[in-house]
Amino acid sequence: MAEENTEKNGEGALDLSALGSFDFTPDWAKGRPDDTSKYARFEAREERGDRGDRGDRGRFPQGGQRRGDRGDRGDRARFPQGGQRREERGGGDRPRHDDRPRFQRGGERPQRPFVKPLDVDVRILPEQRQLGDFIRKIQSAPYMAYPLKQLAYFFLDHPEACVLRVSPKKDAEPISFHQCKACGFVAFSEDELMAHVVAAHLGDYYDCEEVECEPPKGTFSCVARCGLSGELLGPPNLHGYDSRVREMLRTRYPDMDEAAYRARIEMVRDPDVVEQWRQSATKKTIYRRKGAQAAAPAAEGDAAPVEVPAVEREMAELEFRRLFAPALLTAPRTVDITADKALKSSNLGLVFACRDAIQKERRFPSSLFFALRGAFHHRKLQFFRANDPRGPEFVIAVKPSALDTAHAIPELAALVKYVEEHLDLSPGAVAAALAEGDPEKAKAAKAHIMWLLEKGHLVCYANGGLVSPAEHPYWRPRPRRSQQPKPAETPAPETPKPEAPAPEISNPEPPEPASTGSETPKPETSEPVPTEPETPESETPEPLS
Repeated sequence: MAEENTEKNGEGALDLSALGSFDFTPDWAKGRPDDTSKYARFEAREERGDRGDRGDRGRFPQGGQRRGDRGDRGDRARFPQGGQRREERGGGDRPRHDDRPRFQRGGERPQRPFVKPLDVDVRILPEQRQLGDFIRKIQSAPYMAYPLKQLAYFFLDHPEACVLRVSPKKDAEPISFHQCKACGFVAFSEDELMAHVVAAHLGDYYDCEEVECEPPKGTFSCVARCGLSGELLGPPNLHGYDSRVREMLRTRYPDMDEAAYRARIEMVRDPDVVEQWRQSATKKTIYRRKGAQAAAPAAEGDAAPVEVPAVEREMAELEFRRLFAPALLTAPRTVDITADKALKSSNLGLVFACRDAIQKERRFPSSLFFALRGAFHHRKLQFFRANDPRGPEFVIAVKPSALDTAHAIPELAALVKYVEEHLDLSPGAVAAALAEGDPEKAKAAKAHIMWLLEKGHLVCYANGGLVSPAEHPYWRPRPRRSQQPKPAETPAPETPKPEAPAPEISNPEPPEPASTGSETPKPETSEPVPTEPETPESETPEPLS
C-alpha cells in the first residue's frame, strides 16, 4: 500500500539514487575511524605539491619517524628558500644579529678603562685664609666655646676652604709634579702646564681688542670649512690658516686632537662661499701688553711715551712664553691644592686619590683635628672637654676658671649658683629670671653675666647654652631646627558669642609663669640683651664670607 502511494504521488520526483549514501564527510577525512584523529590533519599536507616533498610530517605515535631518524632532508631546514645559502641569494652583505653594534641590540655600554689612583699620600689641611677668619671670630667673642669636631666638618663641607697636600710615597714610583703659581693648577708634564698657563693667564698680561681691517686680496680657488660647526676657516694657502685652526681647537674643541680635527675639515670650491668668507674676514683681534705705554721710555725731545705696536695671537703667545711664563712655572716635590680644584683635575688618577682621602677623612677627621689644634694652640686659644674625659672637645679664647663664691659679692654668687642649678639656659633667660620683672635688676644682671663671661667664670656654648666652668662642663647637644618635630596644628576652639558685652578691665595683670623648682618671674622682653650671643641654627658656625 505504501509503495502504491509512492508511485501515485511520485510523478515528477527526483531520483536521488545517484547521490549514494548521505555521508557529507570530505574526501581527505574519509577512511578508518582511527584515522580521523586530530593528527590526521598533518597527513593532508602531503597532497600539497607547491612546497616540495617534505617527507612524512606525522608525529612518531602515528607512524612517523623520530627527528633524528628522518633521514637526509637536505638543506631546507638551514636554508628555507630552496636550500640556498644567503650568499648565493645575494644577501650575504646583510649583518647578522650578533654583528650589529651593541647599542642597537640593547646591550650594555662599553666599560671605561680602569684608572688606578695615584700612589701618593694625601693630607687634608685647612685653608689659611679661612682658618684666619675662624681664629679672629673666636677671639672677637672670647667667651664663646666652639666644638672642634664641627669646625673640622665645616672645612670638609666647603672644598674651597680645604687644602690637600699631595706627596709621592717613599717606596712608590717617582712622580714629577708641575704647578702653576698663579692659580695652583697641577700638571704632570711641563708642556701640559705651559698650555694651561697660556690659555688661562695670557689675558692677565695682555689686552685684546677687535679692529677693522681690509678684506684679503688675491685669488682663492677654495675655502676650508669646519665639518663640525660649519664655520669658514679660510683658504689653506692663506698665511693665518694654521693659526685659525689652532684657535678653533683652543676655543671650540679643546678635547679634540689636531689631526682628528683637520680630518673633519672640508674644502669648498663654490665662488659664492669664497666671496662670503672674504666679506666676513674684515675684522681681526690684536693683543697689546698691559702697561707697555707707561713702561716704554720716551724718545729724546718727545713728551709722549713711545707706543708699543700691537701684535697678533701667535706673536703675543711667543712673547708671553719668553717673558712671563717662566715665572709662573714651578716643579715642587709636594703640591698644595684646594679640594675643589683637585676634584676637577684632568688627571683621573689624582682625582680618585683625593676623593678617597676625603671620604676617609669624613669618617674621622684626624688630619684636620691635628692641624686645627696646632693652629689654635699657636694663637693661645684654650681647649676643654665636656661631660667626661672622653667627651667632645671645645675651643675658647678665655681659659675657664671657677668663681670663688666665698670671696665674691652676693649678686655674683647668687648668679653663679642659679646657673649651676639651671643648666643650659641662655644668658637672656638667666638675666630675666634674676631680675624678677625689675628693669634695674635686669640691667645689673646683664652686666654681671658679661663680666663673668669675660673672666671665664661662666662658659657660653655656640648653641646658646650657659654653664658654670668645671673640669668637664655640662653640655647637651641640641637638634637642628630642620630636625625638630613640628607641633601638630590644632584648630582653635570656637568661642561662643557673648550675649552681653564684657565689662572693661582696667590695668590687667599678666599671668604668672609656671614654677620650675623655684619661683621664676616672667622674662623681660622690653629691653634686649646686648651681650647675648646669637643662637645659630646648628652647632656649626655659619660659613664666613
